[in-house]
Amino acid sequence: MAGFIGTHNCKVDSKGRINVPASFRRFLGAEGGETFVLTRGFDDDCLTLYAPAGWRDFQSKLSSLPTGKAKRTVIRYFSKNSVTLVLDKQGRISMPKGFLASCRIEGDLLLVGALENIEIWNPQDFDEQIETAADALGELEHLL
Repeated sequence: MAGFIGTHNCKVDSKGRINVPASFRRFLGAEGGETFVLTRGFDDDCLTLYAPAGWRDFQSKLSSLPTGKAKRTVIRYFSKNSVTLVLDKQGRISMPKGFLASCRIEGDLLLVGALENIEIWNPQDFDEQIETAADALGELEHLL
């Protein structure tokens, strides 16, 4: 099973557009007109970009949560903090400025393949986040 892997340094242009790297586009088979879903994720400093199949899988997981107030709240959170984006013929997506501001992204950003989706990070925040990788690896290595 293939997934999004690798890290790409990118820039946001003056119109809020970023170029989706060819390696990610090839994985999608996308040439332009492809739809993505951008959402705020579980990490405050990170945005998550889903391809259509990945977003459908995530929606299915949301739908299968136990019925109750927590489920409704989580669904509202992701509905409020998600937007559909279209890949243009130059391989770019236009990022809403409010989403970029929420993660303190102004010029440089990182696109990080996270298997089922692509994470979008402010480079400094990603460096701080990845510093905890050794702890997480130690905690989970016996499960891998």
